[in-house]
This record gives sequence, C-alpha cells and structure tokens, in this order.
Amino acid sequence: MERRTFLQNSLAALPALNLFNQTGSKVRLITRGDDLGCTRSLNRATLECFKKGILKNVSVLAATPFVEEAAKMMAKEKGICFGLHCDLTSEWDNVKWGSVAPREKVPSLLDGKGYFYQTNDGVRANAKADEAFVELQAQLDKARKLGFDIRYADTHMGTIGVVPGLPEKFGEWCRKNRLIDTRRIGGRLNLPRTSPVDRKHPGDYVADVINALKVATDGEYLIVGHLAFNDAEIRNLGHPGYPGEAVAHNLNWERLAYVDPRMVKFVRESGVQPIRYDETEAGREQVKEFLN
Repeated sequence: MERRTFLQNSLAALPALNLFNQTGSKVRLITRGDDLGCTRSLNRATLECFKKGILKNVSVLAATPFVEEAAKMMAKEKGICFGLHCDLTSEWDNVKWGSVAPREKVPSLLDGKGYFYQTNDGVRANAKADEAFVELQAQLDKARKLGFDIRYADTHMGTIGVVPGLPEKFGEWCRKNRLIDTRRIGGRLNLPRTSPVDRKHPGDYVADVINALKVATDGEYLIVGHLAFNDAEIRNLGHPGYPGEAVAHNLNWERLAYVDPRMVKFVRESGVQPIRYDETEAGREQVKEFLN
C-alpha cells in the first residue's frame, strides 16, 4: 500500500466529557501524530502540536535515526498517549533504517543493504511472521527503555497486514504486552484526496478538516498526521511517485491541522473533544482486560 493511500484510509483512562459540536452531536476525535524519531523536523513539529495544539497521541518509530533525540524531547511529557508505530518498512530514498533486533535474527525483514524493504511488496514477498514478532518486540523494548510509556500499537504503512500469519496473532501480541490494539478504533472523516498529479493536499487542508468535523455525526473519529515543517530536511525525503516537495507540503499541512489557530479555536468553541486511545471506548475495554 502506498503511503498516501494509507494516510487517506486512516486520517489510566479518563472520564468522558459530555461535549457537543456545532450540530449538537458528540464528536470525540483521536488526534494522532506518526513517525516520531524519523527526522528532527518531525520531532520538533510533534512537540509543537502537543504543546500548542490538539495532539493527544504520538506513535514512535523505534528503529529510526532520531528516536533517541525524540525521547529526550518528549518521553517525560505528561498528557501524551504514546504508542509503538509497528514498522517493517523504510520507505524514503535518502533516510533509511533497519532492524532493532540483531540482523541475524530477522534476515527475512532486510534487503541486501541491511535496511527494511522500501515497499510492502518487498515485505510481502520475503518477511516471515516469527521474525516479524522478534523485531516488533525489540522495537517495543527499545521504546520503553528510552522512557516512552507505550500504551498502544498501530502499524506503519499498514505493513503488519501483508505478512502471512502476522495479522491473526497481532492482537494476542498486543494483549501480552498490555498494548491497546488500535486497528479498529476510530471512524474516518470525509476528507479530500491528494492531487493525483503532484500528490499534494489540495486547497486548504485545515479548513477541510474543520468542515469534516462540522458535519460529523456522533462517534469517535481518527485523524492521523505526519507532522513536520516545510524545510530542507523534509524536502530531502521522497520516493518514486512522491517527490520531496510534495512530502514537505503535505507534512506541513498535517502539522497545521493540529496547531493552526483556526483549528485550536474551532475545537475549543465547538465542543469537539480530542482524546487519547486510552480514553476511547474500545481502548477502555482492552485496558480492563489487561487488569483482569
């Protein structure tokens, strides 16, 4: 699955608040930021979106180059629900990473240069489920050792779903590690697709998210952002079919969807409630199971 397609498909529990949006419906919004640790720009933007915006959940890419920096910046922040961004791919051309587990224990997950495969096609053709679980456990152990209070698990690029035998046992692995399995938590908002020409978010993405929230009916919804600034570091990313200029444009838009004054004002005045995964109905139920 291509990165943009995946994003389009996805964009200590506390008592729920009885808040209402402009239409009178109860809307609870799971606000998630993915790929923490991938770049310094992303680390800084994620912290900004938590400090000044509506971000509640942050997914950690434990194998990436700047995850230690991210831990120093954010691991001790109170109020963030941290998750493990379960990862078997390294999609960018100019920023690469491989396994956390020793290479000799997960050879089916790595290409000829020792990196994760760039696409899910490589994962599908080569990865073995038992080695994938070795790697996921290593990623979780590393994230927790760095100081992150990891409470949920989600999937980077949807890659968990393409390894034969892995999806069926993933929930069991989450329960064993006392992680909320987020795969079925949160409905989709009706947001425009990216441009088929340059793969940029069209128009005003912040306004699009606000408008989608205005017409949302009762329920829990998920928006996923990959939060960064439109700077040289992010423009250095990209891969075939998704140029760095488009990456920087989109990640900056996704950052603004959490921190733009229009969004902050709308959420404050409309009664839309940003929530953590451990505040969702399904998350609460899973946490109860852990405690029994």
